[in-house]
Amino acid sequence: MPDARPIPPTDPDARRWSRDSLDPAPLRYTLTVAALDEIDTALRFARENGLTVDTIEQEDFRLPSFARDVAELRARLDKGAGFVVIGGIPEGRYDEAESEIVAWALCNYLGQIIRQGIGQDRRFFTVSDKGMPGGDPTRIGASPKRSPKHSDNGCLEPRSPGYLALYCVRSAAEGGESTLISARTIHDTVARERPDLLPLLFETYHFRAPQAHVWPSKGPTVQMPILEVKGGELRVHYARVMVEPGMEMAGTPLSATQREALDLLDDVLDRPELNHRFTLQPGEMLVLNNLVLLHGREAFAAGSGGRTLKRFWMWRRHIGPGTDPAALDMEEFA
Repeated sequence: MPDARPIPPTDPDARRWSRDSLDPAPLRYTLTVAALDEIDTALRFARENGLTVDTIEQEDFRLPSFARDVAELRARLDKGAGFVVIGGIPEGRYDEAESEIVAWALCNYLGQIIRQGIGQDRRFFTVSDKGMPGGDPTRIGASPKRSPKHSDNGCLEPRSPGYLALYCVRSAAEGGESTLISARTIHDTVARERPDLLPLLFETYHFRAPQAHVWPSKGPTVQMPILEVKGGELRVHYARVMVEPGMEMAGTPLSATQREALDLLDDVLDRPELNHRFTLQPGEMLVLNNLVLLHGREAFAAGSGGRTLKRFWMWRRHIGPGTDPAALDMEEFA
């Protein structure tokens, strides 16, 4: 059994948070009047030239007022609590198609937006009740069911998304609250209560890849640890709905001690005092560090016209090799 690696001194203490310890001030950011004016100008240009969220490019949507604050927002994500809610867009100001463009443009400043599927969902994925009670059990975002805490693992790519954003177009009439928990809080809780089980979370597990997130030429699983120390930070990758079937698919079902460790992990993830819980309102966008936080969602009332979010995945441009192909090759294949 591998030893749990010590937390590096560069891992921010700000990530060791619970429900009652969070400072509310850095958790929200409000777009300025100048930024809203720039958004309106860019949208007008898009309409006049027939641009859509699939055809618009960085050069078409410039927001210098927002750009001035991007470094500080990235710092909140990378060194702070790990998330921020961007607000300031009045409810009903933009229709759904315009909201997709606005959300894409804001995310494009924070990181490089990456695909979420093969041949579809190349810029975003719509999280809503699509009337899909069956099908792929890993695609909970297409149903109104409760979504237990997880990370978005991006199994198409050699690395998981660094940032995840959820832009709220419509909130649910009932339910649908978002929940967040920090990897550092998870680690410290398990280390305190069951240090004997902590090393099992650093083992490598098979994750069952969602059907839309796997290349036909590759196997149905990807391998990752649940906790790992990488790039000077404690990172987390998890989704019980992916791990348990993934291990079965690989012919290595969970051992009794691995199951005990994951059962404890699930218990920790559901403790209210360790979670930040809130409801996104129309026009708000949650942006979180997908490598250091797990997120979830409570069930919401089913039916058309209900809760609708636009989900974006981003790689961080400004840490490590960023998105430079030569630097990436040296890191991933050297």
